[in-house]
Amino acid sequence: MRRSSECSRRFVLGSMGALPLVLQGCGPATSVPAGGPGSPASSGGAGTSGARTPAGQLVIGSLEEPASLSALVALPHHFPEHVPQTLLFESLTQFMPDGSVAPKLAESWTVSPDNLVNTFTLAPGARFHDGHPVTAEDVKFTFDAAVDPATKSSDEGLTNVAQTEAVDLRTVRVTLKGLNPKFLAEGGGRGIVPKHLLEGKDLSRDEFNKRPIGSGPFKLAGYTPGQSIVMEAVPDFYRGAPAIGRVVFKILTDQNVILTQLRSGKLQYALVTPRDLAAVQGIRSLKVVEARTPRFFDIVPNYQRPYWQDQRVREAALVAIDRQGIVDKVLLGHGEVLEANVSPVSWAYNPNVPKHPHDPARARALLDEAGWRPGGDGVRQKAGQRLAFGVMLNNYDRTLDQALVVAQQNLKDVGVVMRLERVEAGVFSARRTRKEFDALSRVWNPVYDPDQGGLAVSGNFYGYSNPRVDELSKQAFGTVDREVRKRAYFEVQEHLAGDVARLFLYTENELHAVAANVTGMQPHPVNFFWNVKDWKLGA
Repeated sequence: MRRSSECSRRFVLGSMGALPLVLQGCGPATSVPAGGPGSPASSGGAGTSGARTPAGQLVIGSLEEPASLSALVALPHHFPEHVPQTLLFESLTQFMPDGSVAPKLAESWTVSPDNLVNTFTLAPGARFHDGHPVTAEDVKFTFDAAVDPATKSSDEGLTNVAQTEAVDLRTVRVTLKGLNPKFLAEGGGRGIVPKHLLEGKDLSRDEFNKRPIGSGPFKLAGYTPGQSIVMEAVPDFYRGAPAIGRVVFKILTDQNVILTQLRSGKLQYALVTPRDLAAVQGIRSLKVVEARTPRFFDIVPNYQRPYWQDQRVREAALVAIDRQGIVDKVLLGHGEVLEANVSPVSWAYNPNVPKHPHDPARARALLDEAGWRPGGDGVRQKAGQRLAFGVMLNNYDRTLDQALVVAQQNLKDVGVVMRLERVEAGVFSARRTRKEFDALSRVWNPVYDPDQGGLAVSGNFYGYSNPRVDELSKQAFGTVDREVRKRAYFEVQEHLAGDVARLFLYTENELHAVAANVTGMQPHPVNFFWNVKDWKLGA
């Protein structure tokens, strides 16, 4: 799998169908018709917003610049990559805030009784920004390119596509190698690129990556690397004209600069951290939209280290950490303690798994029982080995770093040494692949679905194994029946929490600073900008 995302890198925006808190300052073949939530008829289609004239400018601040503007790079659920992609490209389907899938380029689709063949009917009127109509051939070209290793594209969401066929101009048939309950949301969410501009090109090097032409509600008007990406509204967009006339994606170098420009009104949007709230709350021209998310953080032990193979040691380390204190003091209350691998915002969250509250006395007792006794320097030892380990983390993750500093002190208090190993992203990835770590910590983000088979079943990179978890994960991914899947994932969480498979820490809310005159935002588990076409700028 190439660039298939199991997590966000730095920020992933949205909530899983949760209401935002605003702080001032299957079986037989199925068919999905147009007219549902997010369809042309109900989400700013020609019958509703088509007559409006786009006006005004929205300026978005970011510390990062997208590596490519092409939709062949990856699905649009990373900040900042997802912002230009969301505006410039359309996909077959739309993943909605409540976790359902709605029509987009595909005005309707049918699914075969075995859930392997998906036949999409494209909406009439959809055009690329150069005037060419979007056809089934463009969908086939996009999917074929994504799964072809020679193109160096991302196959995210499409790894189990066996064949894509253009039946006629408006009908495309996608056959899967095996059942995939995430396909419509994830595979259907891939942005469609124009065949007539890219056929025969080197897709990894073509100018299209910096000067793309899509079929989305905004078109590229200018791009100055290192400075800004400017996108202008498409007045005759097939789902109705955007309300905002221009969106500027501004690339900045420092979070303090972002905060200053938010306060001065030079920016109308930026993602902020809990520590930034004091700088933006109380400013009448700003509001903060808070959203719960599916992403979570943990400490992953490398089971090749003998001490991690003892569940008592893993449990001792977990109960030694004051996770609620981290939520209260580092996240400033904008998050929740987590006991397993599913966030409370997900339909698959099990609230009744084994709990491990902060209990230093129990941590000491467990370590004593496991044979780890305090040495002369206070550090626990066993058979001449000190209980000391490193935790590798990405050096850009400031909030996680602060949380781990708290955990480091908590562990020291019970005689365990935890070193923080801050590394570049490339080093992190390489060392993880080679299993050159005692433990690692990062964000995980099951954006479209609670399935995390690659992290929970045997054969995962860190060494945990439980045959029952393997069986349950297979059951859950082998059906589209949500209730069956939910029961399986509930039990998976019970096992992961009971085994203390990993040291689960917390789920973190996201904080979006937005100009007070911007309306229409609706938090989303994948993409905060999913409905930017319908955002409005007030006076």
